[in-house]
Amino acid sequence: MEVANSRAPGPPALPLIGGLLQLRGDPLARIVELRAKHGGFIRLGPLGRRDVFLLTDPAAIRHVLSENHKNYRKGAGARQLGPILGTGSLLLEGEEWRRRRRLIQPAFHKQHVASLGNAFVDETDAMLERWRSQTGSIDARTEMLGLTMRLTLRNMFRATPSTLEPLIAAWNTLYDELSASRRRIARLPKWVPTKERARVQGALATIDRVLAELIAERQRTDDGSLLAMLIRARGENNEPSLTAKELRDEVMTIFVGGYETSSNALAFTVALLAAHPEVAARYRAEVDRAIAGRTPTAPDLDQLPLGRAILQEALRMFPPSWMITREAIADDVVAGFRVAAGSQLLISSYGVHHAPDLWPDPRKFDPDRFLSEAQPQKFSFLPFGGGPRVCLGEQYAMTEMQLALARIVQSVELRPVGSGRVEAEAHIGLRPRTPLRVVPTWR
Repeated sequence: MEVANSRAPGPPALPLIGGLLQLRGDPLARIVELRAKHGGFIRLGPLGRRDVFLLTDPAAIRHVLSENHKNYRKGAGARQLGPILGTGSLLLEGEEWRRRRRLIQPAFHKQHVASLGNAFVDETDAMLERWRSQTGSIDARTEMLGLTMRLTLRNMFRATPSTLEPLIAAWNTLYDELSASRRRIARLPKWVPTKERARVQGALATIDRVLAELIAERQRTDDGSLLAMLIRARGENNEPSLTAKELRDEVMTIFVGGYETSSNALAFTVALLAAHPEVAARYRAEVDRAIAGRTPTAPDLDQLPLGRAILQEALRMFPPSWMITREAIADDVVAGFRVAAGSQLLISSYGVHHAPDLWPDPRKFDPDRFLSEAQPQKFSFLPFGGGPRVCLGEQYAMTEMQLALARIVQSVELRPVGSGRVEAEAHIGLRPRTPLRVVPTWR
């Protein structure tokens, strides 16, 4: 093992819980401030007998997520999702994670994702038709949340939003409570009943009931949905690859990933285009040249490099998964500093994406960064994570978002309400700090 230096640099911290206090308030601004002052590998402070580290250095992140990834498991923050995601692949480790990933990978293969192109465009058209009947501004996040929700339900369940309203409401309850709980320093023992815990248990019961009903229906009928594919996946001796509990957990994992993160990424992108009409005009011209008024398809995306760059730049500025957590299994050396077993590592994609030494003028919206011949340094751009556990839904999300965006700019021009300032707020994921209101004008 590499010889470690003395303790990593970092801010002064209180004993025992000092590592939990450093990112309170506005964690996004604090991460940028800490990196500027202390560098890309920082000791935030202790958490009991172990340390908490903040990583915003690409080399250190590459070591943890790729080069020595077997020495790290999901961190304590991610494991808080255990009651919701259960044994979903997001939280699995080791050989069981590899088995599950092989099982669900075909559903996210490039060819299968491309076959969903018509669904992506159809649902975008339906959204645009609703805009026609409205006057005034729209809230980009509300609209994109509805769009990605309908697409997730359509492709995963072949279901309508009205059918799954209880599931969506239950997830929103859980999301709000998880976001609030992350800001609490003191927590009551798990056996103490509270109103918040009662709401969580009620939401979890609703999710279990709705998913059990859906699984039972798809066991009777193969409708070509992702859920039906998972139900019919077979392992050795032609036995079902997933139990009913594993099916429930995997479907919930995919639902959360497809519903929440893509909607916020699209909302930020739409708001940024509205605030930067010169970029929107360039992209509209690119779409008009490549597609010439017809419906965009997945193969067309190769002819829309600016569209992809626009999404990449929005993901750089506002990565929906702004923090990745890992826990050291055994002692290690990262960036020349000792990391003891049990240490918590916070890998901030937001911090990396806003580092001025990696991304000059990082607060500026500049899609041309991704059109230059010089490619970003490895692990300096990680909106979908990195290493072997990179997000399996990356191809799905990028295809979904690019086709929706192409269809939107084909149909409308957007302008912001007010200053057009776009800011983010850290929850479990990254959400807009204020409503992203824009006015569509029909072309």
